[in-house]
Amino acid sequence: SVANMYFIPVALMNTGAPFASGLDVTSLNMAGLIRNLIPVTLGNIVGGAFFVATFYYLVLLKGRKD
Repeated sequence: SVANMYFIPVALMNTGAPFASGLDVTSLNMAGLIRNLIPVTLGNIVGGAFFVATFYYLVLLKGRKD
């Protein structure tokens, strides 16, 4: 989501300039940015919380000997 917060607005500002990759950015708009950022951010929050919690559990709690 952080990369999208940079690259999509940059593409929005450069819609008139040709891109070296040949991508068509003429259809980009702010509504598309919001539609992209909401699921990406929620996915990062849920995925990050799950993977970080699982990693900490495996490393700190499961590996501890009582």
